Amino acid sequence: MRFLLAVCVWVGGVVGLAGPLAAKVLKFEILRMESPTFAGRTFGKVGTYDRIIARATIAVSPSDPHNSIIVDIDRAPRNAQGLVEAVSDVEILRPTIAANGNRRLFFEVANRGSKLGPALFNDSSAATEPSKPTDDGNGFLMNHGFTLVWSGWQGDVPAGGGRLVFASPTVPEVVGLSREEFIFDHMDSPVSAPLSYPAADLDPTRAKLTVRERVGDPRVAPADLSFNFEGANKISINRPAGFDAGAIYELVYLAKDPKVMGLGFAATRDIISFLRNERADTSGAPNVLAGSIDHAIGFGVSQSGRYLHDFLYLGFNADEADRPVFDGLMPHIAGGKKTFTNYRFGQPGRNVQQHAGSNPAARN
Repeated sequence: MRFLLAVCVWVGGVVGLAGPLAAKVLKFEILRMESPTFAGRTFGKVGTYDRIIARATIAVSPSDPHNSIIVDIDRAPRNAQGLVEAVSDVEILRPTIAANGNRRLFFEVANRGSKLGPALFNDSSAATEPSKPTDDGNGFLMNHGFTLVWSGWQGDVPAGGGRLVFASPTVPEVVGLSREEFIFDHMDSPVSAPLSYPAADLDPTRAKLTVRERVGDPRVAPADLSFNFEGANKISINRPAGFDAGAIYELVYLAKDPKVMGLGFAATRDIISFLRNERADTSGAPNVLAGSIDHAIGFGVSQSGRYLHDFLYLGFNADEADRPVFDGLMPHIAGGKKTFTNYRFGQPGRNVQQHAGSNPAARN
């Protein structure tokens, strides 16, 4: 525990405290509970752990200054109370006997929907459904009594494979330019490629496809490069001669139905604030961690670390009552970049690499 607190970047002290506010988690539904999990394995003096699979429905006010930074929040569909809703998967590992825990919540930002923390901290396997005592490795975090929490935030993660998903609302009647980048690593031609957002116009002359060998090369459109829309969500590319399997194809097209991707930040904020501070959700269902958490630490690896950069920079480390969400943040191997999340036609899953995703403006 001392190790984790020592390496955290302290962020809680700069946030002013205010009186409590009604929970912004409308529903916290328990879908499944395993008590105990890890086949009853005990962890030192802490004992056994429970595993809770849940789904949280959040609701935010577009007029609240804490939410106004979310792109397109003012255009999103609203419920009968004028609030914008979103739904997130949640997973919790908590000490079966709450009094044996250390009253610290350890939140890992899911990386493309997946959990990496147990392997890094507990030297565990990559098992998404713990069923054996060995599925939590050396049990480092459990032996210290941490409560572990994950939730979905990335609105373009597909369901399945144990991934935690986030369902953000779609903004109707909005059309604009969206950019896709494809690297195929094979020489098949023609080749199909999915689109992040549906095309608003299926006329290929209204879109622009280019290719370049390396990220710093000028974009070109040779005569033998062409494409067609295979419906609104996919294109088929006829690849030109003279470019290898790693060539970068870029499509700029008219898209529609953007998602309010920035709500993923509000989901993390409101779920962690709820678990730390509230007794029950707005429907009266109890908070499964009520009264057991004093402090919260946020951890993220690579993409998830960049998410934490954005989370702090955009002001989401204060809830709507101006209470601190996390007392410390641990962005790990995240570099200096942020994510392509809080934008119209955002793509949180875009992977920026040396050869991909850089989009150098000087070469446009």
